[in-house]
Formats: sequence, structure tokens, C-alpha cells
Amino acid sequence: MKTLLFCLLMLGGAGLNKTTINHPKPGGISILSVDPSASIIGWKAEKTTGKHNGTIKIQSGNLTLYCGQLSKGSVVMDMSSIDVADLNGSDKQKLENNLKGDNFFEADKFPLTILDIISVNHQSEAAYHFITITGNLTMHGVTKPIVFTARVAKSTRTDFIAQADLVINRLDFNIATNNVKYNTFINKEISLHVQLQATEAKEKITSL
Repeated sequence: MKTLLFCLLMLGGAGLNKTTINHPKPGGISILSVDPSASIIGWKAEKTTGKHNGTIKIQSGNLTLYCGQLSKGSVVMDMSSIDVADLNGSDKQKLENNLKGDNFFEADKFPLTILDIISVNHQSEAAYHFITITGNLTMHGVTKPIVFTARVAKSTRTDFIAQADLVINRLDFNIATNNVKYNTFINKEISLHVQLQATEAKEKITSL
């Protein structure tokens, strides 16, 4: 009952001061670990002569939830895992090596892409299951602010499942800008489809 009362007060925002928000009672806050085996990112890029698509593996991450609602977090992507799904054999290997190489993502130099979730707007969640996420995306050594909408399938103190579609401008992250051929014939937009699943972390928070 105490936990339920805390959650209702926290979500309603009534009668809480800054100290109470920063130091909630145990049970009001939970930290979930992103499950890499159940989470993945699909990518799609287009050029004047066609398009390609594939996946990027999520390496790790954590999400902080207040009373079962996403508040902040971090998701880490492994750029050495870039996979091309629409090609086979030597063509597939050639494009994967190229994407990981100096012309594109330079995975050896910048092995990780990180999304830091700063804030979440839950206004549409009750009726439409959509949330608006504001964060910072660090890719290819460049950090840029990003805002996108995610559809939440499940959000509790112990489980979180959501997916989102977002588009990034490769020019913002200095991707494929040094090669005249690539920079001319490859579209600047890269589409990403994120599937994210997180579960309760093994180490539970008892106090903050």
C-alpha cells in the first residue's frame, strides 16, 4: 500500500518536493537491464542505384523506471556487428567490411554507438501507448541531440518492451563524407528500427 501511494503521488506530481523526488522510498524506482538476445536494431540506407538493409546488435544497456514508467537510461550498440541482410557471399562480406571501414563507421576507431535517454514524455502513453524520448546519440565520435517516438508494448517495474523508428542524418555524424563518390550517390538519411527489451537487473536497489 505504501508503494502504491508513493507511485500515485509521484505520477500525479502533487505535494512532492525536490528532496522527495531525488530520494524515493524503496520500491518506487527500478533499474532494468537491456536483454541483448531479445533486442536489435534494423538499418536501411538508400542510394541512387538501390538500397541495402541489415542489423546492428545491441551490446548492453540499462533503463531507469519510476513506478513502472521509463524515465532515463542508456543503450549501447556494437558497431562491429553490422550485418548486411540483402546480400550473400562475397558481396555481403565486401559491403560489411566497407561499412565497418574508414569510408563509413570506422568500427575499429569508434566501436560503440550510445543512446543516452535524458527525458521521456508519457502524455500519449495511457491512450495510445506512445512515448516521446529526448536524448543524446553518440555515433562515429559525434554527439547530437535526438527526439523520437517509441511504441510501448509493456512497461512494468520488472519488464519493458518497446520499438521505435527513427531517421538520422549521416552528415551530422561525419559518416561517408570524405569519399566524393559515396557522399554524392548515397542518401544522407539512415533509417533505424529499434526493438528493445529489458528485464529486472540482478542487483536490486534497496535505497538511493
